[in-house]
Amino acid sequence: MEEQEIIDGTFVLSDEELNKIVEEALENAPPIDDMPVSDQIIQGPDGLFYFVYTLEAEDIEGLNSDVTVYYTDTSNYKQNYTRGSVDELKASGLSFGSLAEVDSRLKGRNPIHLLLDDLQDELILNDYLLKAAESDGNFAAVGVFLESLFEGKPASYVDYAVVSPYINALSGDQLTYFQAMALGEDPAANASLRGLQDKAKLELAGLVGKYAQYEIPQDVLDYLYNQRVKGILTKDTLAEQFKLLVFPELPGFRNDDIQEFMAERELSIPDNLSFIDKAKDQANAKLGPYLSGLFTDDDFRTFSNVLADPNGAQLLDSQLQTVWDENVADKYKGKDYNTSIIGIRTMANRYGRLDELGRDRDMVYNLFTTDDPAEQRKQMTAHFLNVGDEGALQKMASDLKGLGFSPVYLSPTITGQG
Repeated sequence: MEEQEIIDGTFVLSDEELNKIVEEALENAPPIDDMPVSDQIIQGPDGLFYFVYTLEAEDIEGLNSDVTVYYTDTSNYKQNYTRGSVDELKASGLSFGSLAEVDSRLKGRNPIHLLLDDLQDELILNDYLLKAAESDGNFAAVGVFLESLFEGKPASYVDYAVVSPYINALSGDQLTYFQAMALGEDPAANASLRGLQDKAKLELAGLVGKYAQYEIPQDVLDYLYNQRVKGILTKDTLAEQFKLLVFPELPGFRNDDIQEFMAERELSIPDNLSFIDKAKDQANAKLGPYLSGLFTDDDFRTFSNVLADPNGAQLLDSQLQTVWDENVADKYKGKDYNTSIIGIRTMANRYGRLDELGRDRDMVYNLFTTDDPAEQRKQMTAHFLNVGDEGALQKMASDLKGLGFSPVYLSPTITGQG
């Protein structure tokens, strides 16, 4: 890759980059004749001719008013002109100096009209120029870029910082992006810009994987990516805003620009099914199928938001422990379903064939509300016989046979089964 020039410790747009912009523009729009072309020529009281150029707001998205610039010359080059005061022009327009400074290749064409596409692309990619105009209350920063194009000379970060308090105050990632953009907008030829883009992609991909949320609208991902590349979002603020998007019930400051972007486009983030499933698994392990089955989809959605916290699993466990303790007998308090069910299984399998997740789910919950083992055994025996459990019936037949009652016919009246 061509080595980039460094001036005063900052990167600048190379002569080759500027030449490429002009040459590509001239390919499709050769000069009309060999003289400077402007929107208007005014001869002022001082005898100088003012060549006026206007960048119209309607041609540039985000530009809220026209930008007027001008060069001066002692000749009108035999072109039509008007005489009059130039006081207003000097007060509101940007002076670029002598007309002789304009790139000679642009003679015969209006530079603004010729390079309008490049202006549009630059002001979209490097929107700090428009933000500087809004913050500073003038178009000095935009003017630096225009002058660079008109004259085919590099403009460094320092050139912008001198005329714009907003750009001068840039720091951190925003400054890095602004300096990178001074090298050109083509990532293939701009290692600094390419590095910022690659870093943003990796950070965003890491967040998508971390929260297992693969259904975010592409428009939202693109917006977050651009905000990160430009340094508007730092690594930390990107991570925080991404988490708040994926988990809408989490408390926290939500970036107004992101919220406005999504609202204008009626975009929304789907439920995080992976974290909802994690919440369901944790609730089942802690409470068992009966109690966890009492939660609604909205409950599990809320639980999934809790799990987004670095200590989310512990926080949710604490909440579920309270539910468990409030619904079980004293001897089971402080424990959970997964550990407590072992004793229930051992006891129940002596009296029948336990189906804890299906047929016998309600009985299991009732057993957890009873402290007395004798009462638990009575409940198990009655339940198994009532449902006609094959294991319970075989045990009853075996017990009766042991008492000398053989053969035994268990009628529907006894078993409740036809």
